[in-house]
Amino acid sequence: MKCYTVNGTGLDGLRCEESHALGAPGPGDVLVHVCAVSLNYRDLMVADGRYGGVQTPPIVACSDMAGEVLACGLGVTEFQVGDRVLNAPFRCWPAGTMTAAWAKTFVGGNGVDGVLAEQIVYPAAALVKVPEHFTFLEGATLTIAGLTAWAAVITHGKARPGDWVLVHGTGGVSTFALQIARMIGARTIVSTAHVDKAETAKREFGVSACVDYTDDTWPEQIAKITDGRGVDVVVEVAGGELLGPSIRSCAYGGRVSLVGVLDGVESKVNVRDLLAHQVTVRGIFMESTAELRALVHACEVAQMRPFISRVFAFDHVLQAYKYLESQQHVGKVVITVRSG
Repeated sequence: MKCYTVNGTGLDGLRCEESHALGAPGPGDVLVHVCAVSLNYRDLMVADGRYGGVQTPPIVACSDMAGEVLACGLGVTEFQVGDRVLNAPFRCWPAGTMTAAWAKTFVGGNGVDGVLAEQIVYPAAALVKVPEHFTFLEGATLTIAGLTAWAAVITHGKARPGDWVLVHGTGGVSTFALQIARMIGARTIVSTAHVDKAETAKREFGVSACVDYTDDTWPEQIAKITDGRGVDVVVEVAGGELLGPSIRSCAYGGRVSLVGVLDGVESKVNVRDLLAHQVTVRGIFMESTAELRALVHACEVAQMRPFISRVFAFDHVLQAYKYLESQQHVGKVVITVRSG
């Protein structure tokens, strides 16, 4: 069986290795033939040591997959051979609020093997059936990007029809957030420094307006776009220097879903902006298997499909990582492991 491993020393440490064949799954587990894996910014951080440091021994890379059930362990009743499944990002976070023990089961980092392999064994309780209208490539995009966007906009962002939702960037989480906001009837604004990406956002996701986050006046521009009201929800993927202006752009009672640290882990925040408009900042660390099931159901009802930028073959994983690193993409970058 082939798999790709990372060791935290950079992309030079990405290796395709031969591993032993997996045996029959144990009680409560499922053997899955992986068909597709999608990449996230976190995968770059794990590869170069910014997320968990050096991995000793190396770990199997990546956290998001979709595949076909090959065998079920004792006690597994919700799946059968041939079912199409995708994985939750944590081997154990069934529902509710995260615990310290569950946090340690996040796959693809901090010593926990991921899913960039021809086969994996995964707990049945942390698997969800792929939406019926999805391909395997599309199913592989929901684990982190789709679920994080769902948590940012719906679970904790509590967006409602007619709300204004500000989304930074056009990567995987951001494009999902735009689609989910549109699905519920919210209005969206994208911040991007790229004219072509702004046009794509308007064309593909029905974005109402775009602002350039490199222009220091963008919060004032958002005030004009929203007739002085401000935005109800911010999907903040950058952190760093953008967090303060994001808070300043909020309406009364606004919610900032802090998703990522593309702009760094240190931010300067004016506390008066939080107090005056009663803004809530919530850290988003994906979500539970229960919320992933809710997202899958919503995709099926709305017939929503992920936006995939580019697909790479299993033999071209390094090129896939480098393409993600180049930030040329809009939406998701996916790897085909096996056709299906």
